[in-house]
Amino acid sequence: MAKGIAVNIGLNFVNPAAYSGWNGELAGCINDARDMNQIATQLGYEATLLTDDQASASEVTRVIGQAARQLASGDICLVTYSGHGSQINDVTGDEPDGKDETWVLWDRQLLDDELNGLWSSFEAGVRIFVLSDSCHSGTVARMMSFQKKFKSAEFAAQYERRVNAPPRIRAADPAAVQANYLANRSNYEVSQWTHRASVNASVTLISGCQDNQLSSDGDANGLFTQRLKEVWNGGAFSGNYAQFHSAIVARMPSDQTPNLFRTGVANPAFEAEKPFTIGAGSAGGTATGGSLSISGPSSFANGPTPVTFAVSVPSGNYFAVEVATDASLFDSTANGAQRNDNNFYASWKVSPFRQGDSFMMPLDAWNRLRQGASKLYYRLWCTSSPTSWVNYRVTTTDSNAQAAPGVALVAQTQPGGGDTGLPAITAPTAFPANGSAPRFQVNPGAGRYYAVEVSTNSWYFTDQYSSQRNDDNFYGSWKVTPFESSALYPSAFVLPAAAWSRLRDHASNGRLYYRMWWTESPAQWVNYGCTTPNSSGQNAPSFALSREFDMDLLAQSGGK
Repeated sequence: MAKGIAVNIGLNFVNPAAYSGWNGELAGCINDARDMNQIATQLGYEATLLTDDQASASEVTRVIGQAARQLASGDICLVTYSGHGSQINDVTGDEPDGKDETWVLWDRQLLDDELNGLWSSFEAGVRIFVLSDSCHSGTVARMMSFQKKFKSAEFAAQYERRVNAPPRIRAADPAAVQANYLANRSNYEVSQWTHRASVNASVTLISGCQDNQLSSDGDANGLFTQRLKEVWNGGAFSGNYAQFHSAIVARMPSDQTPNLFRTGVANPAFEAEKPFTIGAGSAGGTATGGSLSISGPSSFANGPTPVTFAVSVPSGNYFAVEVATDASLFDSTANGAQRNDNNFYASWKVSPFRQGDSFMMPLDAWNRLRQGASKLYYRLWCTSSPTSWVNYRVTTTDSNAQAAPGVALVAQTQPGGGDTGLPAITAPTAFPANGSAPRFQVNPGAGRYYAVEVSTNSWYFTDQYSSQRNDDNFYGSWKVTPFESSALYPSAFVLPAAAWSRLRDHASNGRLYYRMWWTESPAQWVNYGCTTPNSSGQNAPSFALSREFDMDLLAQSGGK
């Protein structure tokens, strides 16, 4: 029988002695923790409530660490936090904004690196659900902006406070947390460098706002927790985690957008559950009735055309396909942590469940997996819902992963001439910032169309930070023109002058990042792929912006 452990944390105050006299006064955080503790207790969790001085960094670490020792595959840990959030300098270079997010606990801040270390101590197969009603962007400028907006009737009504009533936000006082940071700097840096283990559990986080936003505190609850309780509706809510997040977002003001983030090992069964569910979570459920099968050729040319599988699912059902370079990767508990975009593909990760009697691998996934592989293994999932894992089953279970069928990849003899390379986009290593717009060499492949994206930060190519895109930090040719086409490969794409002017002026680190999408339709996304997919967008190539007027670089860029 599955087990659930909950840790519910809430701080209306912090220790002034630890934060240069600042006590961090809030009103709704302990109520948030108590309310979440009540939900957990009613659902059968073993729940621990930590408030104010009980919520020291050592005690929070101890209680979560103890839960990790007690839980096994199929169990769930619920961790909720309500209080101030903040940021400190990231010394390891693994954060795109140069900051590590923190929870401001009674005596010191708990870093996201430390939380990652705690998640890594849980066994594979454990589900971890984290709710964080806090800010992570406590700057004076943002606080002043928030206070100005707060005075409008629209925002006062949304936050259920009187017009012109002073707002309370869950962003820590910058001077206080800076002093705390300096007092504990060596310990923080040790944590940043050492808490870097991989997470084998499956973690789902819903936070009260984006990293660059502020969370509102209320008299009874924080706004995020208040809206969460309304959506939960005493347990009447019946959707999955993504739907839970979307329903909360729909009730929030435009400047406070809760974030949904997952880390660790993907667990589709967990993602499909009703939030807070204890007795579920392990992949490999069963369904009854109807045929379920997937078949592919015994061998297939390792060339530019992706392999196609024949599929059969019960009438009215939907399917998803997984493909791996090693059959053992289908055992998510034992080997899920070894999966990456170059050895494992799951259609359910990137698109809705499907219907039909065939499935062609997307070109970008095909090109990644076939490189260096002698064989590709496959299996089929089916579900009775178009959006959730309901009555699901699979052709090859995790425990029988080595029995999965495979397709042998054989060398393809290329005809002379023509396009034989993979889709690609290239640019010189540097451009003069005061020169003409940069020119890229693009090769989507014969018969395909393409679009180019350029950004001031490669992390904007990832799902996690895509919501922070704007015209000053991101350009996508598909947003303003039809897909591009050329009879010659490679061809040239020139960044429009207006976009070039905006992006170069906002490139804070002196670089611009780029990637190319391709599609088989001039107007729609059909069998599309990307040179750097969202899942690894932070690794996109880039070029430096030279502030000196260099004629050689200018010539490379196509300028006159």
